Amino acid sequence: MQKKILFNATSTEKRAALLESDKVVELVVERPDHLRLVGNIYRGKVTSILPGIQAAFVDIGLEKCAFLHASDVDPSLLLDVDDSLMERYMGQDTSKRKRIAKIPIEKVLDVGQEILVQVAKEPIGSKGAKVTTQISLAGRFLVLVPDTDFIGVSKKTSDLKKRARLKKLIAQIKPPGVGFIVRTIGLKVSETEFIKEIHLLLDSWRITQNEALSGSGPKLVYRELGITTRVIRDLFSEEVTEVYADQDDDYQEIQEYLKALHPDFCNRVIRYREKQPLFDKFDIEKDLERLLKRKVWLRSGGYILIDKTEALVAIDVNTGRNIGKSNLEETIFKTNLDAAGEICRQLRLRDIGGLIVVDFIDMQNPENRKKIENAMRMGLEADPTATSFTGLSKFGLMEITRKRVRPELQEFFTDVCHACGGLGWVFSAETVAARIDRDLRRTTFNAPEITLAVHPAVAAYLIKDGAQIKKMLEKEHNCRFTIVEDEQLDQDEYNFTPVYNAIS
Repeated sequence: MQKKILFNATSTEKRAALLESDKVVELVVERPDHLRLVGNIYRGKVTSILPGIQAAFVDIGLEKCAFLHASDVDPSLLLDVDDSLMERYMGQDTSKRKRIAKIPIEKVLDVGQEILVQVAKEPIGSKGAKVTTQISLAGRFLVLVPDTDFIGVSKKTSDLKKRARLKKLIAQIKPPGVGFIVRTIGLKVSETEFIKEIHLLLDSWRITQNEALSGSGPKLVYRELGITTRVIRDLFSEEVTEVYADQDDDYQEIQEYLKALHPDFCNRVIRYREKQPLFDKFDIEKDLERLLKRKVWLRSGGYILIDKTEALVAIDVNTGRNIGKSNLEETIFKTNLDAAGEICRQLRLRDIGGLIVVDFIDMQNPENRKKIENAMRMGLEADPTATSFTGLSKFGLMEITRKRVRPELQEFFTDVCHACGGLGWVFSAETVAARIDRDLRRTTFNAPEITLAVHPAVAAYLIKDGAQIKKMLEKEHNCRFTIVEDEQLDQDEYNFTPVYNAIS
């Protein structure tokens, strides 16, 4: 399967899209005021301990305190834990999982104690970030696990001989006192590439340790890679034939990263310079516009409905315009099969996490039911995010769980609609500003001034903090903007009018 990665960057937003067979399957978005936190390491201070739920809250310097559950606390990684306490709860058991579970959190942590934690889950809604004391640094081929001699191999391979060979190889080339996990992409690389990355990860860890030991918390001691390098690290593979970047700094950043690890692949990186916007060139902008819609049409003429609730995401499959050519069972089966592939794609594209319940159309033929289960299995196995699912119930329901580490794209792109009290969604002010930026890039007029009519909420965003966003847009498009508030416009609507006789 041919894959492409596209990087589109403006002053208001950076986007990276992964295409499989010219169809977008993953979208990563980052904005100046919404930088990713997962992977960041902080020196934090315990503010409260709740024995009733075996959890603690840790101040890491963000707006909300981070949540730390007892299952994410490894006492052996805390320097001031008494050895006698470990022996009391552990006995002779050295299993990390059992060690973590046995010691009550109130026996391990104290209010005011400073600890090193890593963000495992982004703040979502009203909840703060979720953190862990089990630190790790991810590279392209390996994950470094400090303060342990553990060696692991990705579960994506069931070849026992290959797993044993890789474990033996890593044991021979790694220094004592640190562990490593071989990532899926590392299953095919050479010893030289492993050695090179081990040195890079160890250097990063030494810098992090030095930063953690200086000063006092709360403070950031290690920042995860930015969106450009992170996407290349996590999504680039031999199957990726082309990587497009429409900005010089992104192009150079990708080249430098690949030169250090994969110099043979540098020629796959292309600096996109055409006038037509990159995402328009590959005809995926329209696909992203449909990303937040409740109804998704299928090639067969059927459709799926995606509804989010507080507890779960419900996906309903319908035959729609697909009236079939032969019998009802065959029509239903083809609709369900078409829906299975699209559902797996939408889970990745929208980054839907948590519990998902899919209501397939009832089928009578057991063989057809089995084929739908196999189709879902294949689709979910291609998802790099951890997933699990059940078979079809007698009611045609399938339950899926997908690891959730960040807000879904719907939450990222939209605000709760104040008019309907949360029953619907509108584009957020940040998203509207990004859309305005992209629309202006498509225009052909060269006016010294543009009158921009927007909803009051969007106007407030454009002129907040000394009108930083407005100034960035003016610099980008080499013209002045006059912002006009129009309460008749919906929040996601806007109009701009060129003014050619503007007086300086």
